[in-house]
Amino acid sequence: MEASVGQIKSPLGIGIDTDAAVHTIMADYHSGDILSTTVVIADLRKRFPWFRQTDEELVGFIVRALDGRDIAVSFDHRGR
Repeated sequence: MEASVGQIKSPLGIGIDTDAAVHTIMADYHSGDILSTTVVIADLRKRFPWFRQTDEELVGFIVRALDGRDIAVSFDHRGR
């Protein structure tokens, strides 16, 4: 059974929603911080290595998660 877009199954079969994962990572960022897309993507890939989204797709999730937050973004990643 295929996982829906934005939800990827871990090797253990546990469904992890990409939005929830991004929000978990971004909980460490506060108003006035500067968020590096390189750092957030690396953290996502470290904590959730089974995610298959491209860097650009993950940036989309990051940008959506920032809606209404006073956090600057450094788009310093290189797509893969």
